[in-house]
Amino acid sequence: MTRKEILDFLSSQPSIQSAKAFAKKLGLKVKKRMKKQEVYKMLYQYADSLKEEEKPDFSQPVQQEGVQDIPTSYGSDRLVLLAVNPYLVHVFWDLSFSTYEKLAKTGNVVLRLYDVTFIIFDGTNAHRIFEAGVHLDMCKNYYFKVPMANADYLAELGYKKDNGEFIPVLRSNICRTPSAFPSSSDRQRWYVRGKPQIVTIGEVLIKPVEKISAVGGSFEETLSGRR
Repeated sequence: MTRKEILDFLSSQPSIQSAKAFAKKLGLKVKKRMKKQEVYKMLYQYADSLKEEEKPDFSQPVQQEGVQDIPTSYGSDRLVLLAVNPYLVHVFWDLSFSTYEKLAKTGNVVLRLYDVTFIIFDGTNAHRIFEAGVHLDMCKNYYFKVPMANADYLAELGYKKDNGEFIPVLRSNICRTPSAFPSSSDRQRWYVRGKPQIVTIGEVLIKPVEKISAVGGSFEETLSGRR
């Protein structure tokens, strides 16, 4: 019930029975022996305690803040490789306009995934190569199923020449997939804060080798000085 509605009711000079019923409807405590003016006074006091509600003006359209759409590209050349699980990796990319044009003109865009576990990759020495054709206007990411868990992978986005030669344009980070099984080792390895040491539980903590200042002169001179 708004303040205006209560005042409109009182302005109609209702009977004492109607005023009491109205007050009870508002949750006010009405005594049986209350006079008409006392009920009116109670209703006026209750109306004064209410704040006038602001009702929206429906005559004018409500202006809503526009929600900006996520851009289709940030104009940065990035190729990112992430591990999803031991046997699945996810590749996504963002291209600048110049790189997009360069790849689109070739008409033969290719995404490659390399198994580079325990090697320094030079572009030709991967253990395995996985390849997929890419339509730049239809996708900006790709999933590869990989045969080996606990392995290192690297991706490249590029194109193929007419002679089949692959030309890389973007290279991703190296991503390691997690192991498919729990570790069989029960060793606990801890890093010692502030020291270049790794301590394994159950092993004796070996103190670093202490350095001593060197004695000037040759060994023969040192011996002769002691005689």
